[in-house]
Amino acid sequence: MSTALRTPSRLLAVAVLSLAFAGTGITSAGAQTDGSGAKGAAPEATREILVQTAPPAAPGYDLYLMRVTVPPGAELAPHTHPGTQGARIERGVLTYTLISGSATVIRAATRGADATTETVSAPKTVELRRADVVIENPALVHEAANRGARPVVILLTALFPQGAPLSTPAG
Repeated sequence: MSTALRTPSRLLAVAVLSLAFAGTGITSAGAQTDGSGAKGAAPEATREILVQTAPPAAPGYDLYLMRVTVPPGAELAPHTHPGTQGARIERGVLTYTLISGSATVIRAATRGADATTETVSAPKTVELRRADVVIENPALVHEAANRGARPVVILLTALFPQGAPLSTPAG
């Protein structure tokens, strides 16, 4: 890691700009699943924690950088997160549904058009594509699915209270 990324303000900037998504049914610590191992079971998303640190500029919080892979046909059940999380789609198309609350969606720049930012409020379903970003707050209840034929890969960052779960099932 470069010295520039070690400063607390840069770490928090990376957290905000890296942006996030993760959900109930997603596993962590390298690559987790529900552990059922049942044949014919629905595909499950995996979450790999790339970095976890307690930034000095945010006492009482953990900062995460994660990679989530959502295989074709996988669905993430409705859930919330205990803090701010941001996600950037690296590959594939994610069908993302807001059940209650709102999120900020930043659409990637396309040929001839600048990036756009919008607040999306529930109930609403949007498709997030490569380089799109979604920023979630703790009040947001949401779910997601990969309806495509290729895995969806998401880079996410989160700032959560220390010891808090990465997600909590809604309801």
